[in-house]
Amino acid sequence: MKKHFVSILFITCYAVLSAQTFYVSISGNDNNNGSIDKPFATLEKARDAVKSINHASQTATVFIRGGAYSLNQPFKLGKEDGGTAQNPVIYSAYKDEKVFLRGSNEILPSDFKTISAKSTLDRIEPKLRGKILELDLLALKIKNIRAYPDKFNDDGGIVELFLDNERMPLSRYPNVGEMTMRKVIINGGGQEVKNADWANFYAAGQKDAAPPRQGVFEYRDKRTNHWINVLDRGVWIKGFWRIPWQNEAVRIAQIDTVNQTIKLSVPIAGGIGNKYTRPEGNGKEPYWLMNLLEEIDQPGEWAIDFKDKKLYFYPPKKITKGGARIADVNVALIQLNNTANIHLKRLTVEENMSNGIQILGGENNLIAGCTVRNITKTAIVVDGGKNHTILSNDLYNLGGGGVWLRGGNENSVPRLAANFKVVNNHIYKFSQLTRIYEAGINAGFTGGGGGGHHVAVGMYIAHNLIHDTPHVGVLFGSWDSKFEYNEVYDYCKISDDMGAFYAYDQYHQMGNHTFAYNFIHNSPIGDGIYFDDDHREMKVYGNIVALCSEPKRRGTAFLYKSGTQAKKNNPHSMECYNNIAVNCNYGFQFLSFPQMVDSNKIFNNVAIMNTIQFRNRILESNNKEHDTISIPAPAKYKNMAYKEDPGFSDLKNFKFYLKPDSRIFKDLPEFKALPTEKMGLFVDEYRIKLPTDKEIKRFENVPLKKENGTEILDRN
Repeated sequence: MKKHFVSILFITCYAVLSAQTFYVSISGNDNNNGSIDKPFATLEKARDAVKSINHASQTATVFIRGGAYSLNQPFKLGKEDGGTAQNPVIYSAYKDEKVFLRGSNEILPSDFKTISAKSTLDRIEPKLRGKILELDLLALKIKNIRAYPDKFNDDGGIVELFLDNERMPLSRYPNVGEMTMRKVIINGGGQEVKNADWANFYAAGQKDAAPPRQGVFEYRDKRTNHWINVLDRGVWIKGFWRIPWQNEAVRIAQIDTVNQTIKLSVPIAGGIGNKYTRPEGNGKEPYWLMNLLEEIDQPGEWAIDFKDKKLYFYPPKKITKGGARIADVNVALIQLNNTANIHLKRLTVEENMSNGIQILGGENNLIAGCTVRNITKTAIVVDGGKNHTILSNDLYNLGGGGVWLRGGNENSVPRLAANFKVVNNHIYKFSQLTRIYEAGINAGFTGGGGGGHHVAVGMYIAHNLIHDTPHVGVLFGSWDSKFEYNEVYDYCKISDDMGAFYAYDQYHQMGNHTFAYNFIHNSPIGDGIYFDDDHREMKVYGNIVALCSEPKRRGTAFLYKSGTQAKKNNPHSMECYNNIAVNCNYGFQFLSFPQMVDSNKIFNNVAIMNTIQFRNRILESNNKEHDTISIPAPAKYKNMAYKEDPGFSDLKNFKFYLKPDSRIFKDLPEFKALPTEKMGLFVDEYRIKLPTDKEIKRFENVPLKKENGTEILDRN
């Protein structure tokens, strides 16, 4: 959708009485006076100089000259380093110069050596000998190289390798797709006993102890036989062992090449094997091997041998000076601890093992026009404080999520809002290492498939563009937040049963959120706005959901489940009105207890060209569901369903502006036209141009990757 300039009301024009300016340069010296002609060399020196400023009457600005700054330790700002609302402390790139703040160290081309040890060469395919190089991590004093834990679901805590600003991929087998289990022998885990026999299921002669136990399964891929000789070095496989929203890496304890079985080193929570087809599973559970020298066979792949403390790399091109870097800082690179009125502007923060920028407590801090990329964890974390603003940043190529928020007070009367604002950010290509439950924006959800909660009261999430991720777009929980004018697409690329907006929480600790004028589209196996349990006092209006759903998947535009809020004597309800669902498998789906069918206000909604337009399901006291005959549903309010275009400006090309003569206005006289031109990003002083549809593949249905979970079809 085409955007025009939009002003932000909460950005204040500061009346600066006077100002003091300092400069930092890669060619500077900390013995200098910090002027433009004699700049400092480090941010720390500039920070100390700022402390001499009287912030009651002066604004302090630190201009950072262009270049790359390697930070071997985080840059920290504390309570004493802040400014005032009228005179903030500003750290900014100078004019249009590009500033890169890195948590990585340069690796010289000469540090990469040709492999000479015969024992190592014997582990490499003959055709690749001489192409794969080695790096002595101990000699380079690289710190974060200890072996993976036996089980983890993220990056495992090791360094990352970058070449010419791109994250290099760990070695993987297979290179494309995944292996699948033939049959589960021992589920292990000792949880979720759906079949009374599975937890005690034994193969003939099995002597293992009672649950919880390590899982054992038969493998199909004969390549597994090659790994038995290096089990002492550590061999890890990562998979969706039971459901497509649980994804762990686990060390292999044993490989039996006669019976073709793998025994895992530790139990998996809930056991292995599709949980709906216990004990043997369904034979489609996907997994893959990671980080092994033997499986480096594609240019760009690398692995660490934890026993030899060496990194092995198959360069995709010639390594030049300054091109190869290793991220080795495992804490947030920029830290604002209880600071007030600090502004970070137009900086690039990159190549760090942990978070990019972290705000802990404080108030009125601003991060604007920054780029955070190639980060192992989350780009920006805001944990506590009040009135922080995250504005017009680009966050991408992230191992974890984009922006994570916690703040406010749920228990005060009235509830105390944190008033964090996350506005006009472009967040994409995230959740690349932690494949599940890492959101573009998280405002109140902690946990996984069983739901979770953290305090996030009164957040404002608006005009963000979020796309290209394996799982969720936005996670939410807690209270009183507003999500409006966001655009979310190309999510759920791998794992389903998830939405552009998703929560799984209880009515007594979550509610009163508003979802208005969001545009959700082109996500063939995802859902739109999805309340997986409670939806107390929610307001959902003016949203457009056009999923282009894949057949035989759920694909629900607006999905409301019951939870505890729908029980007797509970007065809480929700409002859903003036929304559009188009080209989905299900337009609107409601799950209710009989006594709550007509309590929610569901009216003036429009469903167009969906397989099922409206669906109302009743949950009886015995927890069995059945469909009502009320379609549209509930019948108390008027909604409309159409089998063809009712009058959009250009439905084929996703132009959802309604023509003045649209049938919708005749059938629903109170339906209000949606402000489609305001949805998504806008131009401001930090974002001077918008990405084109072609650049970001906005309306393309990218073919699904048939790997990492999509074949566990257990949530149709």
